[in-house]
Amino acid sequence: MNTANDPFRRFLRDESASLSVELILILPLLIWGFLSVYTIFDVFRARNIALKGNYAISDLLSRETASINPTYLAGVAEVYKYLTQGDSATWIRVTQIYCTSDCESNDNRELFSDWSRATSGQDTYSTDDVNNALRDKVPLIGYGERVIMVETSVNYTAPFIPPMLKTNAQPGYDSGWGFMKSNTFIDTVFTEPRFGPQLCWTGVSGCP
Repeated sequence: MNTANDPFRRFLRDESASLSVELILILPLLIWGFLSVYTIFDVFRARNIALKGNYAISDLLSRETASINPTYLAGVAEVYKYLTQGDSATWIRVTQIYCTSDCESNDNRELFSDWSRATSGQDTYSTDDVNNALRDKVPLIGYGERVIMVETSVNYTAPFIPPMLKTNAQPGYDSGWGFMKSNTFIDTVFTEPRFGPQLCWTGVSGCP
């Protein structure tokens, strides 16, 4: 049987345009890989900026020697929003804490909140909150020493969510996998007042 003129066999042996076919097959995978790498890089970039923004705000507050007020705190929040390119949901909360007894024991120490203020209508902390909810967060401090706890929050939206990493959105959650979706970065940093015994809030007892 003469197979030279068999169309099916000629088709199998024909290698013309094979590169075009390979490109069509591999191009979606290359695009997916590029978008995945770009998104992962951007997540860690945004996470790093959010934390550094908190450090900047904490350092600024720790250097203050005069009393601060709501206007000052609102200005600090705007600085943080600018540093992180945050949206209207960005907020900060500042709480000053000191130890009154058993300061060397994390389980038995008594913590006291001088004052706690926040922007964007966020809740603030009372002394009971500090002792019950924040005891494990607050580092050990000496008797009568004060620390300034600065909490910051900024929203993040990934530039791309590659289709293969998407998940079905649940009520109250965004679609996406892990950090490769919309997230809220909340950071907490503790600093000691640098040039005085405490950071004062206008109108609080013991502050000018």
